[in-house]
Amino acid sequence: MSTLEVRQATTADIDDVSLTLALGFADDPVWGSWAFVDVPDRAERVRRQTAFWRPFVAAAVGYGGMMIAPECSAVALWVPPGVDEVDSENEAVAAEVMAEVLGPRAGLVEAGFEAFGASKPPGEYWYLSLLATHPDHRGHGLGMALVGHHLARLDAEGVPTYLESTNPVNIARYQRAGYSLLGAFDLPDGPAVDTMWRDARTPD
Repeated sequence: MSTLEVRQATTADIDDVSLTLALGFADDPVWGSWAFVDVPDRAERVRRQTAFWRPFVAAAVGYGGMMIAPECSAVALWVPPGVDEVDSENEAVAAEVMAEVLGPRAGLVEAGFEAFGASKPPGEYWYLSLLATHPDHRGHGLGMALVGHHLARLDAEGVPTYLESTNPVNIARYQRAGYSLLGAFDLPDGPAVDTMWRDARTPD
């Protein structure tokens, strides 16, 4: 996967990227089972999640942090140091969308976002906010190849990175990429989320 073609998403990709995120997180312990617990129908959950993720994708496209593999088979949202993950315009849109697609759980999920924010360590680092692979392309290492593509750049620049793992099955994958467990935090009425850190590696 070292030859994976990676590019920054553009506005033309927003809908496809949002769908890949929705499909990738439909069964996630946090963004699926916890956030959308009141939406048992998977197809409806994917529809709502596609709308849910769209403001985050639109914001990331604006600051150049949305990296994608061909056909949006895998997508990664990277937030640069000193940049807000969602700008004020898309934050307002996100609040409206959350109320629409989450209903009574919108307040609880908003409190969850606050827990994510409070867990972030101080300092300068790139933040891997979201990583998803389209179900049709799973099992080929695309997601971690996409991560590795950006890590190579950050290693060359000597910049560390941080992420949260909302699914325990992914921890080993991130550890193989050089991440170490940093800590964990609990979501309101929800599961624990693991935090992970990776120091930049000196290129050989």
